[in-house]
Amino acid sequence: MAVLIILIVVGLMLWIQKKVYQKYWNKRLTAEVKLRDQYMFEGEETELIEVMTNNKLLPLPWVQLKFQITRNGKTDNLFKSDIFNILFHQQITRKSKLQLKRRGVYQIHKLDLLSYDMFITSKFVKMVDNYAQITVYPVSMAKETFDVPYEKMIGTMATKRYTVEDPFLFKGIRDYQPYDSFKSINFKASARGGKWLVNTHEYTVDQTVHVLLLTDKSTNYYEEPVYEAGLRLAAAMISRLERDGVPASFYSNGLDSIEKQEPQVGAGCSENHIDSVLETLARLDMTVTETEGPQVLENLQEKRQAEDYYVIISACYSKEMVQKYNELRAYTDACMWLAPISEVGFLDMELRIQNLEKDVKDFYFYKV
Repeated sequence: MAVLIILIVVGLMLWIQKKVYQKYWNKRLTAEVKLRDQYMFEGEETELIEVMTNNKLLPLPWVQLKFQITRNGKTDNLFKSDIFNILFHQQITRKSKLQLKRRGVYQIHKLDLLSYDMFITSKFVKMVDNYAQITVYPVSMAKETFDVPYEKMIGTMATKRYTVEDPFLFKGIRDYQPYDSFKSINFKASARGGKWLVNTHEYTVDQTVHVLLLTDKSTNYYEEPVYEAGLRLAAAMISRLERDGVPASFYSNGLDSIEKQEPQVGAGCSENHIDSVLETLARLDMTVTETEGPQVLENLQEKRQAEDYYVIISACYSKEMVQKYNELRAYTDACMWLAPISEVGFLDMELRIQNLEKDVKDFYFYKV
């Protein structure tokens, strides 16, 4: 009889504590995961901060915190799970190092909390909203890598600076010359002076370099190191230009992984503008191509500015790309093509590269 009573009491206690935990385990229980930094570069370390608070009298001997870290909106096999033994009216903070080796926007949106009753007979689950984000910038390619094309570009721009007039900066009036255009004639001054006179203008110094990163693929195989090298080259080119005082803009026919559209950053020349471009590059999905590269180059023929310079970065050198690039060169010599190329199988491609260097003006390649 005594044994039966003991079993009934134990069973009743188990049932009561189960109902108590089932109803109250998640009351005033909060969890938050934070990242110490907002921005960093590939390979650097940040700090992951987990905060668990149990602000009630009921202790929780077992709480499991699980969450996933996404990169550019996709699972990147980054998961974390921790066990907390948290008493009543207690807060526990844990900090750990986190190294992020790839560029991208890393986010933690949801937390899963799993707990049990005192005797681990029942399992309880709760999902908690969370906001934690860090943008990992790409590491720029060493500027010495592209010294030759860079110096040639700056030289071309310096020449154009003294051959392209700015129509908004009036300088004065001079006699008409046979090479002057009809629209430059100042008719009022000509009538007063009894001879043809034309307006002159100051030479423009507002030249912009437009960096275009094209994600077109030569084959169905996506060689990530090659395309990432092109992205780092774009980062290095824009950073160097702007720190040298040259305004630069950025465009890609890839896809912004957050906003789901082709990314474009207008011309600028400041550290803040460089950060904007680096953030855009961090978010770029290089595996997709929205507008085909040949179409992008064809559009440039219509939209190009005579005084500006165009840097095309593309690992794809198909016949269509070469044709459209050469057509663009027929309109303006203020452009160049930088091509990252895989060293794997490079010997088989060497003859083709040599032909490209002969047939395509200002074509430079980089072995990855």
